[in-house]
Amino acid sequence: MKRMTGPIAAIVAAFALGFLSHALYERWRAPQEAAPGAVGASRSYPVTYVPSADPPPPAELPLVQATDLRKLRQLAGTQARVRGRVYRVGHSARSNTYFLNFGPARGAFTGVIFASAAELFERRRINPLSYEGREVEIFGQIKDHPTYGLEMILEDPSSIRVLN
Repeated sequence: MKRMTGPIAAIVAAFALGFLSHALYERWRAPQEAAPGAVGASRSYPVTYVPSADPPPPAELPLVQATDLRKLRQLAGTQARVRGRVYRVGHSARSNTYFLNFGPARGAFTGVIFASAAELFERRRINPLSYEGREVEIFGQIKDHPTYGLEMILEDPSSIRVLN
């Protein structure tokens, strides 16, 4: 029986410590259902989720040709409309990412459709490969990526419009 007192004492001490921490928590916790106007009554406010605003209509954004890399570089970090002919659409099967290249050179402007947005295109029955050779206008934020160059992330099918 003498060997059992150590573990029993540890269990009783753990229970007492848990009970004490719960009592302190209840003591210092803000009251949940206090009468309105009572001292210490907490106010509650309804919380609603408001999704971020849709991208601004394309007419309000500056229009830049996809071949004008100097102007695109100046607008890096801002919202703009970019118009041009999609030279080639690349697809990475591993990451399910589409690349709308607006020129044959590696440094040409690129529209990028990541896998999360590709699902939205699929739900609307739009194949990003169908943009190849077409004149399009895309809008969003222009990024000057240190590795990949000038690009725009297309997060929604509504951010691309076919012109021809």
